[in-house]
Amino acid sequence: MASQLRSYGLFDGPRGSLFFEREGNPEGQSILFIHGLGGTTNAYQPLVSHLTDFDLVRFDWSGHGQSSTPQTTNIDTYVNDCEAVIKHLGLQSVVVVGHSLGGLVALLLAAKLPLLVKALVLFGPVRPPPEAGQKAMAARVETVRQGGMAAVADAVISNAFASESLKKRNAEVALAREMLTRQHPEGYALAVESLKNSYAPDWKRIKALTAVVSGDADKVSSVAIGKMVVSDLGDSAEQVVLSGVGHWHMLEAPFKCVEIITKYSSQ
Repeated sequence: MASQLRSYGLFDGPRGSLFFEREGNPEGQSILFIHGLGGTTNAYQPLVSHLTDFDLVRFDWSGHGQSSTPQTTNIDTYVNDCEAVIKHLGLQSVVVVGHSLGGLVALLLAAKLPLLVKALVLFGPVRPPPEAGQKAMAARVETVRQGGMAAVADAVISNAFASESLKKRNAEVALAREMLTRQHPEGYALAVESLKNSYAPDWKRIKALTAVVSGDADKVSSVAIGKMVVSDLGDSAEQVVLSGVGHWHMLEAPFKCVEIITKYSSQ
Protein backbone atom coordinates (compact mmCIF):
# COMPACT_ATOMS: atom_id res chain seq x y z
CA MET A 1 0.00 0.00 0.00
CA ALA A 2 1.21 3.52 -0.76
CA SER A 3 1.61 6.17 1.89
CA GLN A 4 -1.47 8.06 3.08
CA LEU A 5 0.04 11.23 4.49
CA ARG A 6 -1.81 13.34 7.05
CA SER A 7 0.61 16.22 6.71
CA TYR A 8 3.90 16.99 4.99
CA GLY A 9 6.05 19.84 3.79
CA LEU A 10 8.85 22.19 4.74
CA PHE A 11 9.30 24.18 7.93
CA ASP A 12 12.08 26.40 9.26
CA GLY A 13 14.68 24.32 11.10
CA PRO A 14 17.84 25.40 12.93
CA ARG A 15 19.91 25.60 9.71
CA GLY A 16 17.37 26.02 6.94
CA SER A 17 14.25 24.26 5.73
CA LEU A 18 13.47 20.70 6.86
CA PHE A 19 11.11 18.38 5.00
CA PHE A 20 8.82 16.05 6.97
CA GLU A 21 6.03 13.55 6.37
CA ARG A 22 3.44 12.35 8.91
CA GLU A 23 0.95 9.52 8.55
CA GLY A 24 -0.77 6.71 10.43
CA ASN A 25 -2.94 6.87 13.54
CA PRO A 26 -2.92 10.30 15.23
CA GLU A 27 -3.84 8.61 18.53
CA GLY A 28 -1.12 5.99 18.29
CA GLN A 29 2.39 5.85 19.73
CA SER A 30 4.62 8.35 17.92
CA ILE A 31 7.55 6.87 16.01
CA LEU A 32 10.31 9.15 14.71
CA PHE A 33 12.30 7.66 11.82
CA ILE A 34 15.88 8.86 11.22
CA HIS A 35 17.37 7.78 7.90
CA GLY A 36 21.05 7.08 7.33
CA LEU A 37 23.84 8.67 5.32
CA GLY A 38 22.61 9.17 1.76
CA GLY A 39 19.04 8.26 2.69
CA THR A 40 15.74 10.12 2.69
CA THR A 41 12.28 9.59 4.14
CA ASN A 42 11.83 6.93 1.44
CA ALA A 43 14.35 4.65 3.15
CA TYR A 44 11.47 3.56 5.39
CA GLN A 45 8.81 3.38 2.67
CA PRO A 46 8.67 -0.46 2.67
CA LEU A 47 7.71 -0.40 6.36
CA VAL A 48 5.21 2.40 6.92
CA SER A 49 2.14 0.84 5.30
CA HIS A 50 2.45 -2.01 7.81
CA LEU A 51 2.67 0.32 10.83
CA THR A 52 -0.51 2.34 10.40
CA ASP A 53 -1.61 1.78 14.01
CA PHE A 54 1.14 4.20 15.01
CA ASP A 55 1.76 7.93 14.52
CA LEU A 56 4.58 7.87 11.95
CA VAL A 57 6.97 10.77 11.43
CA ARG A 58 9.75 10.83 8.86
CA PHE A 59 12.03 13.69 7.84
CA ASP A 60 15.07 14.51 5.71
CA TRP A 61 18.22 15.64 7.50
CA SER A 62 19.83 18.95 6.67
CA GLY A 63 21.52 18.52 3.29
CA HIS A 64 19.54 15.40 2.38
CA GLY A 65 16.43 14.78 0.29
CA GLN A 66 14.13 17.79 0.12
CA SER A 67 15.69 19.64 3.07
CA SER A 68 18.01 22.55 2.40
CA THR A 69 21.80 22.28 2.53
CA PRO A 70 23.55 24.46 5.12
CA GLN A 71 27.09 25.76 4.72
CA THR A 72 28.41 23.62 7.57
CA THR A 73 27.23 20.69 9.68
CA ASN A 74 28.42 18.46 12.50
CA ILE A 75 26.85 15.48 14.24
CA ASP A 76 24.95 17.82 16.58
CA THR A 77 23.30 19.44 13.54
CA TYR A 78 21.36 16.24 12.89
CA VAL A 79 20.43 15.83 16.55
CA ASN A 80 19.14 19.42 16.46
CA ASP A 81 17.14 18.57 13.33
CA CYS A 82 15.43 15.78 15.28
CA GLU A 83 14.62 18.15 18.11
CA ALA A 84 13.20 20.68 15.64
CA VAL A 85 10.86 18.06 14.15
CA ILE A 86 9.75 16.96 17.63
CA LYS A 87 9.02 20.56 18.62
CA HIS A 88 7.33 21.47 15.34
CA LEU A 89 4.94 18.52 15.58
CA GLY A 90 4.50 18.66 19.35
CA LEU A 91 5.63 15.08 19.97
CA GLN A 92 5.57 14.09 23.64
CA SER A 93 6.92 10.55 23.98
CA VAL A 94 8.62 8.91 21.02
CA VAL A 95 10.00 5.63 19.83
CA VAL A 96 13.03 6.50 17.69
CA VAL A 97 14.06 4.31 14.76
CA GLY A 98 17.49 5.02 13.30
CA HIS A 99 19.46 3.49 10.44
CA SER A 100 23.27 3.53 10.19
CA LEU A 101 24.47 7.08 10.95
CA GLY A 102 20.85 7.75 11.89
CA GLY A 103 21.37 5.16 14.62
CA LEU A 104 24.23 7.18 16.10
CA VAL A 105 22.08 10.32 15.85
CA ALA A 106 19.26 8.46 17.64
CA LEU A 107 21.60 7.45 20.46
CA LEU A 108 22.82 11.02 20.89
CA LEU A 109 19.21 12.24 20.89
CA ALA A 110 18.28 9.66 23.54
CA ALA A 111 21.20 10.76 25.72
CA LYS A 112 20.20 14.42 25.32
CA LEU A 113 16.47 13.86 25.91
CA PRO A 114 16.24 10.70 28.03
CA LEU A 115 12.73 11.46 29.28
CA LEU A 116 11.33 11.98 25.78
CA VAL A 117 12.78 8.91 24.02
CA LYS A 118 10.77 5.89 25.16
CA ALA A 119 12.49 3.22 23.06
CA LEU A 120 15.10 2.84 20.33
CA VAL A 121 15.22 0.53 17.32
CA LEU A 122 18.64 0.83 15.69
CA PHE A 123 19.30 -0.78 12.32
CA GLY A 124 23.06 -1.20 11.89
CA PRO A 125 24.10 1.76 14.05
CA VAL A 126 27.58 3.05 13.31
CA ARG A 127 30.14 4.18 15.85
CA PRO A 128 32.56 7.12 15.62
CA PRO A 129 35.23 5.82 13.22
CA PRO A 130 38.83 4.95 14.14
CA GLU A 131 41.73 6.71 12.42
CA ALA A 132 41.72 4.40 9.38
CA GLY A 133 38.01 4.99 8.91
CA GLN A 134 38.47 8.73 9.21
CA LYS A 135 41.04 8.68 6.38
CA ALA A 136 38.69 6.67 4.16
CA MET A 137 35.88 9.14 4.85
CA ALA A 138 38.10 12.11 4.02
CA ALA A 139 38.87 10.45 0.70
CA ARG A 140 35.17 9.88 0.01
CA VAL A 141 34.42 13.53 0.74
CA GLU A 142 37.05 14.60 -1.79
CA THR A 143 35.70 12.17 -4.40
CA VAL A 144 32.14 13.44 -4.00
CA ARG A 145 33.15 17.08 -4.16
CA GLN A 146 35.11 16.47 -7.35
CA GLY A 147 32.90 13.95 -9.13
CA GLY A 148 29.44 14.20 -7.60
CA MET A 149 27.30 11.38 -6.23
CA ALA A 150 27.74 9.19 -9.31
CA ALA A 151 31.41 8.84 -8.41
CA VAL A 152 30.61 6.90 -5.21
CA ALA A 153 27.05 5.58 -5.49
CA ASP A 154 27.72 2.17 -7.05
CA ALA A 155 30.62 1.39 -4.71
CA VAL A 156 28.50 2.34 -1.70
CA ILE A 157 25.61 0.17 -2.91
CA SER A 158 27.83 -2.84 -3.63
CA ASN A 159 29.38 -2.63 -0.17
CA ALA A 160 26.11 -2.11 1.68
CA PHE A 161 23.83 -4.87 0.38
CA ALA A 162 24.28 -8.58 1.05
CA SER A 163 25.44 -10.46 -2.04
CA GLU A 164 22.13 -12.31 -2.37
CA SER A 165 20.21 -9.05 -2.08
CA LEU A 166 22.25 -7.56 -4.91
CA LYS A 167 21.18 -10.50 -7.08
CA LYS A 168 17.54 -10.89 -6.07
CA ARG A 169 16.27 -7.56 -4.70
CA ASN A 170 16.66 -5.46 -7.83
CA ALA A 171 13.90 -2.98 -6.99
CA GLU A 172 15.25 -2.38 -3.49
CA VAL A 173 18.79 -1.89 -4.80
CA ALA A 174 17.41 0.55 -7.37
CA LEU A 175 15.61 2.50 -4.61
CA ALA A 176 18.81 2.80 -2.59
CA ARG A 177 20.75 3.91 -5.66
CA GLU A 178 18.05 6.46 -6.52
CA MET A 179 18.27 7.97 -3.04
CA LEU A 180 22.05 8.19 -3.25
CA THR A 181 22.35 9.60 -6.75
CA ARG A 182 19.67 12.25 -6.10
CA GLN A 183 21.43 13.63 -3.04
CA HIS A 184 23.00 17.08 -3.11
CA PRO A 185 26.74 16.26 -3.30
CA GLU A 186 27.70 18.91 -0.76
CA GLY A 187 24.98 17.81 1.66
CA TYR A 188 26.31 14.25 1.46
CA ALA A 189 29.93 15.39 1.81
CA LEU A 190 29.05 17.43 4.90
CA ALA A 191 27.37 14.38 6.46
CA VAL A 192 30.42 12.19 5.81
CA GLU A 193 32.59 14.84 7.46
CA SER A 194 30.17 14.96 10.39
CA LEU A 195 30.49 11.19 10.86
CA LYS A 196 34.27 11.43 10.54
CA ASN A 197 34.36 13.96 13.40
CA SER A 198 31.55 12.43 15.47
CA TYR A 199 31.63 11.29 19.09
CA ALA A 200 30.00 8.61 21.21
CA PRO A 201 26.93 9.36 23.32
CA ASP A 202 26.94 9.54 27.10
CA TRP A 203 25.80 5.93 27.45
CA LYS A 204 24.74 6.30 31.09
CA ARG A 205 22.14 8.93 30.20
CA ILE A 206 20.27 6.64 27.79
CA LYS A 207 17.26 5.08 29.55
CA ALA A 208 15.31 3.78 26.55
CA LEU A 209 14.69 0.11 25.88
CA THR A 210 16.77 -0.62 22.81
CA ALA A 211 16.89 -3.15 19.98
CA VAL A 212 20.16 -3.21 18.06
CA VAL A 213 19.44 -4.93 14.75
CA SER A 214 22.44 -6.38 12.94
CA GLY A 215 22.65 -8.09 9.56
CA ASP A 216 24.98 -11.06 9.53
CA ALA A 217 26.23 -9.94 6.09
CA ASP A 218 26.62 -6.27 7.08
CA LYS A 219 30.11 -4.98 6.24
CA VAL A 220 29.36 -1.42 7.45
CA SER A 221 28.02 -2.14 10.95
CA SER A 222 28.92 -5.74 11.70
CA VAL A 223 27.43 -8.09 14.26
CA ALA A 224 30.50 -7.40 16.39
CA ILE A 225 29.84 -3.65 16.29
CA GLY A 226 26.23 -4.29 17.28
CA LYS A 227 27.43 -6.31 20.27
CA MET A 228 29.62 -3.40 21.33
CA VAL A 229 26.65 -1.02 21.24
CA VAL A 230 24.59 -3.45 23.34
CA SER A 231 27.44 -3.78 25.81
CA ASP A 232 27.73 0.01 26.11
CA LEU A 233 23.98 0.35 26.70
CA GLY A 234 23.76 -2.42 29.30
CA ASP A 235 20.74 -4.39 30.44
CA SER A 236 18.19 -2.20 28.63
CA ALA A 237 19.44 -3.36 25.22
CA GLU A 238 19.29 -6.53 23.17
CA GLN A 239 20.72 -7.52 19.82
CA VAL A 240 18.67 -9.06 17.01
CA VAL A 241 20.67 -10.67 14.18
CA LEU A 242 19.04 -11.00 10.75
CA SER A 243 20.29 -13.80 8.52
CA GLY A 244 21.34 -12.98 4.95
CA VAL A 245 20.95 -9.24 5.49
CA GLY A 246 23.50 -6.53 4.77
CA HIS A 247 23.35 -2.86 5.77
CA TRP A 248 19.98 -1.97 4.21
CA HIS A 249 17.88 -3.85 6.76
CA MET A 250 14.62 -2.08 5.89
CA LEU A 251 14.97 -2.96 2.19
CA GLU A 252 16.38 -6.46 2.66
CA ALA A 253 14.14 -7.72 5.50
CA PRO A 254 11.18 -5.33 5.72
CA PHE A 255 8.71 -7.64 7.47
CA LYS A 256 11.18 -8.58 10.18
CA CYS A 257 11.91 -4.87 10.68
CA VAL A 258 8.17 -4.17 11.01
CA GLU A 259 7.91 -6.95 13.60
CA ILE A 260 10.74 -5.48 15.70
CA ILE A 261 9.41 -1.90 15.50
CA THR A 262 5.91 -3.08 16.42
CA LYS A 263 7.24 -4.94 19.46
CA TYR A 264 9.16 -1.95 20.82
CA SER A 265 6.43 0.55 20.00
CA SER A 266 3.75 -1.49 21.79
CA GLN A 267 5.48 -1.80 25.17
